Amino acid sequence: MNAGFFRRITSSLIDMALIFTVIYFSFTLFGRTILQSNVENYQEINTAYNDIMQVYNQNMQELQLEYDVKKELAGDNEELKDEALEEYLSKTGLLNQQNLIDIEPYNRPLGIYFTSVVYYYIFLFLVLMSIFTLVTKGKTLGRRTMGLKLVGPTNPLNILFHDIGLKYLLIIALVPINVLFAVMALMFMFIIDMALIAASRNKNTIRDIITKITVERIGYKY
Repeated sequence: MNAGFFRRITSSLIDMALIFTVIYFSFTLFGRTILQSNVENYQEINTAYNDIMQVYNQNMQELQLEYDVKKELAGDNEELKDEALEEYLSKTGLLNQQNLIDIEPYNRPLGIYFTSVVYYYIFLFLVLMSIFTLVTKGKTLGRRTMGLKLVGPTNPLNILFHDIGLKYLLIIALVPINVLFAVMALMFMFIIDMALIAASRNKNTIRDIITKITVERIGYKY
């Protein structure tokens, strides 16, 4: 019996959680240090940026408190409330402009660091998920947990194409270009998969049809 959508998506989430856990620990142990060392004076830059943002947030809180007090004191006087709001918007506008000027020197180096973090996660995810899939021959932890098995031409190349190439590669490729496009692609693929599995007799997705692999629901051991 071919597996349903929610059983398959749960299987994928289990595998992704496992891989991202490994990546997170690798990042904590050595990845973060390596990436930070590639940005000159990272610690000083990051400290200065955080100090600026801390002062900015504190000033914003003070302006919000000042506005709330004036609005409370105004009571039912709408004119005084409008004056308080206008003053608040004027002061916060100036504060925002000054903050943009203050943090501008730090945007580029910190942007380089955070971009490298994204690439670090993407690259390791593809590598580790590919190795995990090939080593287990498609019998990943998620599939074993949910009682699923790949059936069909399950040679290594076809499994890799089914589980990685057609499943993650497009979305991951879009992340560096535009995160919104990546999210939209993920949602679109989610809807298409759900519709195909629900509507078709064999519960096959597009990648199942292309690779001629089906995902069947069986016992927990195989």
